[in-house]
Amino acid sequence: MKHCWITLGVLAFVATAHADVQVNFVKPESFIDIKDNNGFRNTAVLKDIEAHLVAQAQKHLPGRTVLINVTDVDLAGQVEPFGRSADWVRVMRTITLPSITLDYEVRDGDKVVQQGKATLRDMNYQDGFSNYFSNDTLRYEKRMIDRWFDTEFRASTAAAAPR
Repeated sequence: MKHCWITLGVLAFVATAHADVQVNFVKPESFIDIKDNNGFRNTAVLKDIEAHLVAQAQKHLPGRTVLINVTDVDLAGQVEPFGRSADWVRVMRTITLPSITLDYEVRDGDKVVQQGKATLRDMNYQDGFSNYFSNDTLRYEKRMIDRWFDTEFRASTAAAAPR
């Protein structure tokens, strides 16, 4: 019986520490770039970006309610026809940097504790170390999102710890 109460206590703690995160894509049809390597619009890319935003919000803002409205996405590189068969390939150049524009709101219960607008850009996206494998098609965007969360919510992480 004692183990049952401990288990219930741990589950209650985990439930309160889990952030409620909502990500909305505002007019995704007008985004600068959500093309896949075949040159066609690929909304599955948005699902991957959403999953990464949710994971980072849960990591950095446990127990908080987070609303993120993404208003534009421009992936690293540019999709161009390549070769005799004109296959579509994403070409990476230093001038084709990734960019995500969003606004966000962080709540603790009914109280808004942080809000703002941000344009995430990584001007040196091809340089430096990445935690993501080279076969991850969104590795540059994920690293950019990680850095933004680390910078924007560094102080909030300590304050967001469940009481």
